[in-house]
Amino acid sequence: MAKVNTSSVDTDDGYKIAHMGKQGKLADSRNFENTGNVVDKQVINARKASDVEKKKELAKRRKKLAKAAKSKNKK
Repeated sequence: MAKVNTSSVDTDDGYKIAHMGKQGKLADSRNFENTGNVVDKQVINARKASDVEKKKELAKRRKKLAKAAKSKNKK
């Protein structure tokens, strides 16, 4: 897929951010999809489960950044 870039500004970071946002949106939509032909079984608290997973990822990322900042400050 070709990138359309008519400006002189490097937009690779913007494409990365857009891709990450799109992946998150797709993951959320997949949580609510009906998998298989089972109609009787309903996913209870699907949004809650996906929010918990997101919070865990965010906490992990923040912990990693805090650790890096702490080691940088020690030097």
